[in-house]
Amino acid sequence: MTSDKPLKSSTAQVKVTPFAPHGQVDIWIDGNLHHYEATGPFNKELVECLAVAQSNFLQALKPAAPWVSICTVKENALATPDGLQRYAELIRKTPSNLIPAATAYVIGPEVEGGQFMVTHFTKIFADVGRPFQTFETMAEAQNWAQTMIDKAKAS
Repeated sequence: MTSDKPLKSSTAQVKVTPFAPHGQVDIWIDGNLHHYEATGPFNKELVECLAVAQSNFLQALKPAAPWVSICTVKENALATPDGLQRYAELIRKTPSNLIPAATAYVIGPEVEGGQFMVTHFTKIFADVGRPFQTFETMAEAQNWAQTMIDKAKAS
């Protein structure tokens, strides 16, 4: 998978299980926006790789100012039930110093399973009390993200 953004971390660089991950997530930062480009479908093994890639990326970065994560989902948003369960656990167990002010997902209408998965993603973030929103375009997500950053800075 290629991206016009400079890649800083990727699940493709991590091997943590003997079974093959399905899907890929690339991670980079642009100012106080942390971007994730996720190409699915996804399985539990991919989420295990994401846990390592994301933790390494954030630990090295040591974010201080309020930031928002934006995940752009490509091709297919579907996840296996055990992958979704592991993702929810990963979100619940995120160390407090590595939690963004909010999370946005960009899921265009062309993404297979996108609307079906929005319900699951919304519940995962609601369960931990993190502001979450889905959008069809990056511009909409970035506008909302800036509002969330401004709100966090004012707090």
